[in-house]
Amino acid sequence: MTFDKLFDLIEDNRFENDTDKKIAEKIFEAERDWKMTSQESLNDFMTILEKETEETVTKTNLKKLLKKYNQNLSKYAWEAESICSLLEIFELTEESELRKIFSDIANKNKTD
Repeated sequence: MTFDKLFDLIEDNRFENDTDKKIAEKIFEAERDWKMTSQESLNDFMTILEKETEETVTKTNLKKLLKKYNQNLSKYAWEAESICSLLEIFELTEESELRKIFSDIANKNKTD
């Protein structure tokens, strides 16, 4: 799913429930803050996050990454803000992997 499509879904409130909408908003917010660059799709953003964490993107791994970024906030302020938004997603779901959360949002909102 592209971020343009995600934005349209948020704007049109086309989600099964409020939790999915909140998750989508947090994903969109996190991508917008990430190094002030734009990713084309959720998968592009996930690939970048996996490279940064050097493993599967989980709540624990994001907390480790946030700790690293917090050591040099003058350089990583936007990334730290992005990670905080992503961490909030885990409070809204039982899922343990961010890739699965991204995939669920994309799959629930596929249109032909």
